[in-house]
Amino acid sequence: MAVIKEKILPRTDAGNDPNDHRNDPDYLNRAALPDLVDWAKEFVLTDANIAELRDPEWIIPNVVIRGHLLIIVAEPNGGKTTIFAHLAGEMVQAGCRVFYVNADIAGSDAARFLTQAKQGEWTAMLPDMLPGQSMGTVVEHLETMNAKGGDFSDVVFIFDTFKKMTDVIAKQKVREILKLLRSLTAKGATIVLLGHTNKYKDAEGKPVFEGTGDVRADADELIYLIPQKHADGSMTVSTQPDKVRGDFEPITFHITKGRRVTRVDTYVDTAAERKAQDDFDIDELDIQVILDAIANGTTKQAEILEHCKAHHIGKRTALRILKQYSTGPRKQWEAQRGFENNTLRYHRLEPKLSAPPENGKTGKTDT
Repeated sequence: MAVIKEKILPRTDAGNDPNDHRNDPDYLNRAALPDLVDWAKEFVLTDANIAELRDPEWIIPNVVIRGHLLIIVAEPNGGKTTIFAHLAGEMVQAGCRVFYVNADIAGSDAARFLTQAKQGEWTAMLPDMLPGQSMGTVVEHLETMNAKGGDFSDVVFIFDTFKKMTDVIAKQKVREILKLLRSLTAKGATIVLLGHTNKYKDAEGKPVFEGTGDVRADADELIYLIPQKHADGSMTVSTQPDKVRGDFEPITFHITKGRRVTRVDTYVDTAAERKAQDDFDIDELDIQVILDAIANGTTKQAEILEHCKAHHIGKRTALRILKQYSTGPRKQWEAQRGFENNTLRYHRLEPKLSAPPENGKTGKTDT
């Protein structure tokens, strides 16, 4: 039997018995029945929210939106400081006053950082390198600035790293600092927090932010930087948006050995490239067994499989490797169908000869 909830009738001078309100036809309409799902309205986007998502005010397209709280996360030595020292100059060119607070820099890198700030006309702040100063005193100044109020829409703060501002795994401390930063963004300031990933990835192999869930919840954006390091000392770094309040597209940067940053026109899926390289590193010994077999004249697939079996490589693994490395950028051999019983044969690729250097140049990256 269905249960009918009784209305909570408002008490008036005549009481709360409906019979006492026969001459007041609107009495029952004023009965107060609590709306237990009223909280759902908190999750409804306003027209202003939708307009901002559709047409955000970019300072740096696909990276920084004016007035937002942004978290950029990367593994150690993953390029975040190099990229944002470069972007600080771009934000100055966009009309912003940029303050880069770096409490995660080695003394040997400080001179370069200060030189770059001078050239880019942004303010480099190194609190740990000044007597009596620390990230804590910077936070105190932020609190004073916030209390006095004002329009900070031309101000950008970059904090490197967030864990130098607070204990990123202590919920109460994180809430306090985020409340302060949120208040500053409400006054127009743009806040960029640089952070690290955990040592271990999640079940899908994706990086994980080193901090509590409150940080991700309170941020407007959380974006990962995924680096792919190259043998010449350069890096390709792509963004991987995780949480966004805007129409973000992933983009790619290239960092030379000398730390010069350029934006790449075509997006590079560095996460996929890194996985492919990790797979190759795992398969490398088995690949060499197959290459040795081919070099010794064992070219038929059936013969190669027997050779692999003798080296304790299972048939399924051997077939996968033969197929996987017959194509793509890590291609190791050519696969061709022969006339004899349509047999697959494999031929080792000829090594590519390097072009001679021009005018005595070695071809190394200019640092």
